[in-house]
Amino acid sequence: MGLWRIRTTVEDRPGELAGIVDALARCGGNIVGLSIHTDVSGVVDEFVVDLPGDHTRAVDAVAERCPSGETTAVPALRREVGDDATRALLLTARLRAHPNALPDALADLLLADEARWTNLTSQDEVADTVVGTAMLVPVGPLRGVLVRRRSRPFTWTESSRADALVRSVMPSAGPVPTGRTVSTVDGADLSLRQVREADLPALDGLHRRCSPETVRGRYSTGMRELSPHMRQVFCDPERGLTLAVRPHGHEEPVALGHLMYTLDPGAGEIALLVEDAWQGRGVGTALARVLAATAADWGLAELRAETTLSNTAMLRVMRRLGASVRPSGGAQVHARAPVAEALQPGTRGGQRRGGQVARLMGRG
Repeated sequence: MGLWRIRTTVEDRPGELAGIVDALARCGGNIVGLSIHTDVSGVVDEFVVDLPGDHTRAVDAVAERCPSGETTAVPALRREVGDDATRALLLTARLRAHPNALPDALADLLLADEARWTNLTSQDEVADTVVGTAMLVPVGPLRGVLVRRRSRPFTWTESSRADALVRSVMPSAGPVPTGRTVSTVDGADLSLRQVREADLPALDGLHRRCSPETVRGRYSTGMRELSPHMRQVFCDPERGLTLAVRPHGHEEPVALGHLMYTLDPGAGEIALLVEDAWQGRGVGTALARVLAATAADWGLAELRAETTLSNTAMLRVMRRLGASVRPSGGAQVHARAPVAEALQPGTRGGQRRGGQVARLMGRG
């Protein structure tokens, strides 16, 4: 006996499914799984069948019963047998703990050969697309997961399942913001702007105004001016996003926020620097929430931060985003926050302001 996954297009009329079941039974097949899909061609039935000997006779019998569509067969594994809804729920539970494993979960859900993070380069790609054996599953306006399966094309039903799995662990897109400001707990309005090369002298001034303890908390080392390498990093959009925070009516920045890509494509690293005179007023928390909304726009699943036990302000900000904090050796600690939880309203997460925040930061 061997397991085979047989898929065929069925005319949507009474008795068609019963006829296919009868044809498989006459070939000695035992149906151990059935999934019904919708697609551009109509109704597609997929059977997991335990067949004796060669599967060709069973495939021919099904094709004869369903002449209006294509009938295909690929080998199936024992681990693939089971209820689709149960598999999806188990994958959702796994993603709650490890949201960055979204590509692997989509591959398991769709029995795909490959799944990887990818950038969305145009608005035309934001909509969920199914093209033969490749499917793009949008995760945010700027990021998605590209899934490939060599054996058989994806259906509309599988596209809906993939979208549902993403929405179970990722935040909704939310409204597009109308401004580029954040407010402190005492009501001061601050403007945000993406850092450009022209801003670098002002950033040097910000670092000089910060105490050695504040600078050390940001960089884990003492420094009074930005190195040429850091200047390049701050102005390079290929590495991520750096935001300068200024009080309304002032040109000198009082804080910096960084959201950087990591080697782990679904995770972003967050870092903050707040001038001493502005600490304790909620600047870091407000800025972190903007960066969390940007991370959602990029399709990131997780925010990370490397800091020290003595940097209580940064640890407090990350915990407000719902982060777990664990030692990573010596005085260093590693904080990890799921983006979906960071954007939840309430005392621990932020109110979503998202939708193209990064694009707005680059204007003006």
